[in-house]
Amino acid sequence: MLNKNRVAYHVIFGIVIGTIILNAQSPLYSNKSAYPISMEKFLTAGIAIGDIDGDGDLDMVEANGRHWPQANYVYFNAENRRFSSRYKLEAIDRTSYTVRLIDVDNDKDLDIIQASDKMKNQIHLNNGKGQFGPALLFGNTASNTRGIELNDLNKDGAPDIIEVSRGTQNLIYLNDGKGLFPTMNGDGRNPIPIGSANDKTLSVIIEDMDNDGHMDMVVANRDGDPNGIMFGLGNMQFSDPIAFGSGSDDTRGLAVADMNQDGFIDIVTANIGTPNEVIINKGGRRFDLIYTFGNNNGKSYAVAAFDLDGDLDIDIVIGNRDDYSRVYLNNGRGKLTMNSEIGTGRNSTYTVAVGDMNGDQKPDIILGNSGDPNMVYYQTR
Repeated sequence: MLNKNRVAYHVIFGIVIGTIILNAQSPLYSNKSAYPISMEKFLTAGIAIGDIDGDGDLDMVEANGRHWPQANYVYFNAENRRFSSRYKLEAIDRTSYTVRLIDVDNDKDLDIIQASDKMKNQIHLNNGKGQFGPALLFGNTASNTRGIELNDLNKDGAPDIIEVSRGTQNLIYLNDGKGLFPTMNGDGRNPIPIGSANDKTLSVIIEDMDNDGHMDMVVANRDGDPNGIMFGLGNMQFSDPIAFGSGSDDTRGLAVADMNQDGFIDIVTANIGTPNEVIINKGGRRFDLIYTFGNNNGKSYAVAAFDLDGDLDIDIVIGNRDDYSRVYLNNGRGKLTMNSEIGTGRNSTYTVAVGDMNGDQKPDIILGNSGDPNMVYYQTR
């Protein structure tokens, strides 16, 4: 298992439908407590937060561009509700979709891993002071890469990379223990294919969903492919996917957490054209759709799971397109009640991150927007 202290924040059938009502509790977040990270209107698709420069507060890195190359930036936190400085990560603009912060080379600082569409993916190694060298490249330029995740799949103490793509092969890249991966340095190693060659995958989460000690893969698909879980069998082998959700979901965002506090990891989906879902893990590799929430015809692109109100259960933030983003509080059994609306109602929010950005011991929300400034929302209570 990975040392969780080195991983940055970022971070399905028997049906009973739950109804979402407006929470009488005062809103935890509002537009009055927001500020723009920068005034540029990037096409942001990914955000990761973590202590990049080792000074004890949370910094941020963007993944910008999607299909259209743009610059990616690192922002340093000044502990005063503002990012004090930023710098362009590299001279080359990228078609970036996803970014992760994790220590890939076991030198006890956070490195940057970015996934790009129709370009090779990048690893930027941290020198311990928040400074990064030239990109180390992996993958290939033919991949429609949408998401990456990292976890120690072969249990050698180093995080491996899982790359998922829309219509091209999903792949596992094994870490050599020094932050080098197949296709990177001509060492003859090849990535390991996972799933079908033409899976339409947008997002992946790695978690032990059945409590058997093996990491499983939870994937969100589109273009008619159902969402699925591939259960780890050991020795880098995975089961065929077991479908979850309604079967017709157009899922863009995934989160996993124990939503009903029964000791099993559940799934929350952010969907387009259908309500978002809370899918409860019943054990025995059975996942039941228990609650839906949000608009029937909404455009939800992102979801984050975090205890926002300090009551020791997991709450949810949903990032929406052409609508407000919303905060939902958990009743402890997985049923969600809307608490806050943030944004302009016209934003296209593609990514959400949660963390204490100002050191007040309360979780704050970052919305990564496409075509509008990215914003931080401080908890007001």
